[in-house]
Amino acid sequence: MQPLLGWRCIGWSDHTLNFFVVASPGRGDLFAPDGWVVDGAEALVELVAHLDDVGFSVYLMARNDTDASITLCRVSALWKEIEAKDSDVEVYWYSTADGQARPCSAIRSRMDDAKPRLINVLSFED
Repeated sequence: MQPLLGWRCIGWSDHTLNFFVVASPGRGDLFAPDGWVVDGAEALVELVAHLDDVGFSVYLMARNDTDASITLCRVSALWKEIEAKDSDVEVYWYSTADGQARPCSAIRSRMDDAKPRLINVLSFED
């Protein structure tokens, strides 16, 4: 993994979900970041693969469509569709404490399809 750069300003869009990965306190490396802002499920999978011995929690930045407020929701698991309609694209879902799986794609969330078969990719339970 390349050295991390500190940013003073981060922008995001609602096109893909944005995750906050927060490192657990008490890490041995005092110079490691406290957390990461991750753009999308694919980037989350890649980051977690590099966090060998680092404890962490994952949160999702969710926007309320009625008043545009932002809420941080703790993510409990990341899922992938077993039989995605477009076989070249991996389609990810996430679940929170309520156990309900939701699509990571804003476009997918607007579709009225029945929930597809999912396979667990990552679990973030304590």
